[in-house]
This record gives sequence, structure tokens and C-alpha cells, in this order.
Amino acid sequence: MIDPLILLRWVHFAATALAAGAVLFLVAIAEPTFRAAHAGAEGPAFRRSGCWLVWSGLIVAVISGAGWLVWLAADIYGTSMLSVCLHGGAWSVLTETRFGIVWLVRLGLALALAVLVQWPAGRLLQLAAAAGLTGSLACIGHAGASADGSGQTQLVFDILHLLAAGAWIGSLPALALLLHRAWRAGNSAWGAVAADAARRYSTVGVLAVGMLLATGILNSWYLLAGPRDLVATGYGRLILLKILLFAAMIGVAAVNRFRLTPRLPFPAATRALEKNCLAEIALGLFVFLSVGALGTLPPTGHSHIPAVKLTADAAYVHIHSSEAMADVTIEPGRVGTARARIFLMHEDFSVLTAKDVTFMLTPQRASDAPAISRVARRLPDGAWRVDDLPIGAPGTWTVKLLIDAGAPTPIVLDAPVAIDR
Repeated sequence: MIDPLILLRWVHFAATALAAGAVLFLVAIAEPTFRAAHAGAEGPAFRRSGCWLVWSGLIVAVISGAGWLVWLAADIYGTSMLSVCLHGGAWSVLTETRFGIVWLVRLGLALALAVLVQWPAGRLLQLAAAAGLTGSLACIGHAGASADGSGQTQLVFDILHLLAAGAWIGSLPALALLLHRAWRAGNSAWGAVAADAARRYSTVGVLAVGMLLATGILNSWYLLAGPRDLVATGYGRLILLKILLFAAMIGVAAVNRFRLTPRLPFPAATRALEKNCLAEIALGLFVFLSVGALGTLPPTGHSHIPAVKLTADAAYVHIHSSEAMADVTIEPGRVGTARARIFLMHEDFSVLTAKDVTFMLTPQRASDAPAISRVARRLPDGAWRVDDLPIGAPGTWTVKLLIDAGAPTPIVLDAPVAIDR
């Protein structure tokens, strides 16, 4: 049975791509095509259909995103999805974690896009909202944990990769819809529309494929320890599967561009191109399924192994950014007096030497218990320790580390951690 989290991520990524890709198709391909063809009423009619594609994608994205949020909250609390909804755990994750804040921003972008798509004159705003909705998915990945340095570069790669996927795969359903209408109409006017739209889409597709290829290579370099991981690890094999699916899509796209598009507007070519678009959509769905699965596995280039052996009652969190990493262990991980051990590392798992470390622990709600802020002391083994932590309430707390590593600004790491009763 497939992990429900994989299914939620799969549906969410695919729906987001559909909404953003349909907007791009309407603005950059369909509208210029209908204007050039002087198609009269066909343009507004197709735009209404395109809007329904956008709205469908947004509705499914919001619902699957809510499911993803609740699933994450249930995982943090170690309880059922119903329980975190009834007792406030989901709300805490929504308002107290990076994932939740990004979710709220994306919800705002989705609502804005749903309104803007009804306003044909607001093309640039539509594109901006669609790009923000798609690219912001990168902010809940590994690269999104760091705000500068190489993490900023990796975040840019992730955003560009997502935007390219939305532009290519996400706009395929709108293209298939236009081709279907052209084939059903069977007249020269719609044939000219199909031919022009296919040529315009082909240009967008070439640019998107190039961007996907470049950013995919760069991301694989970052996420894999080496080429051997492609066959030796589960994460690497999923990357390899994604590469093979991508290659298959390129093969179909090449047939479309070099064999079928030049034969338009003949009805047989239009019908064949429509079928090939549907084949590409099917392959694209499998690509998104692999992406959904990849997000549930640790990248082989970033194995998260606790620096010490954990006791049964310890609360543990690994905080990861390209600027620094930290293993934080709170013992015991329950209400009462506890101690925290912090082990700081570079991206290559070598020890990060720091001048000072400030440990902060903030409850999910200010009324639950006082926040804690302590300066950690260095241990002989290179770790840092904070004693006598008065943890006053169970639930999701936020661990924040302010690390003085000699740079002009401190390194800031934060992550949620679950505290038992």
C-alpha cells in the first residue's frame, strides 16, 4: 500500500502544476493565438474552459495541502489526524512552523489566483501569482531551511525546476483541450488555431525542458553523494526512475515537435497530437508520483543520523540547512525539568566550531508555558549542553538555535519538536 503522505504530495504537486500551467497557457499561448486568428467568440469560450482548469487545480491543491498539513501535525504529535484537528495540534503546526507559514502564504496565492484568472487584463498578476504558488513549494524542502549562502543558490535551483515543470507538464491539459476542440470542429479556422498554438507551446516546451535538465542535474549533484547512489539507494533509484520518465516524455515531445506539428492543421495530425499530449500527461503524473515519494525519503547526500544514541524518552530533531546542521536531543522529552544536547555540523558532517550558542524553546501558544532562552555551554567532545530546562506544557514546541560562528550575522536554525506529558 502506498504511504498516504506520498499520495497527498503527489496530488498536491500535480494540482499545483495544473493550475499554474493552465494560467501560463491561457496568457502566453491561447490568447495570442486566438487574437492572431481573429477567432471571434472562440477565444472567450476557450478562456472560460481554461479558467475551470485553473479552478479545478486550485481546489484540489488546497484540499490536498490541508491533508498534508494535518498529516504532518499527526506525525509530530504521534496521534491521529482527527485528534490533531479536534485538539488544536494542526493549528499549532499551521501557525508555529515554517511549513505552516509557507502553507498560509500559498493559500493566499491560491485565493488570489482564483480571483485574478477572471480578469483577462491582469495577465502579469496572474502569471506572478501562478509562479509564486508553484515556486513556493521549494521553501518547504531542504534548501528552504537556509536563507543565504549556498542554500540560497539551491533554493533558486529548486524554484526554477518547479517553474519549468509547471510550464511544461502543467500546461499540457490545456493544450490537449484546445487540440480536442480543434479536431471536433474540423474546420480551417480551428485548424489554424491548433497549428499556431502547437508552435507557440513548442517554444515554451523547449525552454522548459532545457531548464528542467539543467536544474535537475544541479539538484542531483546536491542531493546525491555520487552516481553510484542512482542504483545503490532507494532515494537514488527514485531519481533514476524520474530521469527515465523525463526521457520518455522528451521522446514523445520530440515526435510532437518534429513530426506532428509540421503536419498541422490536418485533422489526423491534430488528433494524433492530442493523443500524444494525453500520453505525456500520464507520464507527467508518474513523474509527480516519484516527486511525492522522494519528499518522504532522506537524500543520500544528507543522511540524518543522530550524533548520540537516543534513549526511549528523548525528544530528538535534526535541523538541516546548507549553512549548518544540528542534532538536538532533549532528555527527557516530556513535561518537567530536562536538559538539551546540541551537536553542530557543517554540510559535510564535520564539526562546526562556534563561539556561542543560544538555545531557545518556545511553546505552541504563549499561554501554555513560558518560553525558554539559555546560553549553552560547550562540552569537551565538541557538543553543547543546556541544563535545567523547565518545560511546562506538552505539545509542539519550536527549537531555535542562534549560532555565533564568527560571521557578521549569526546562523539561525529552527524546527518543531514534540514534547510528551
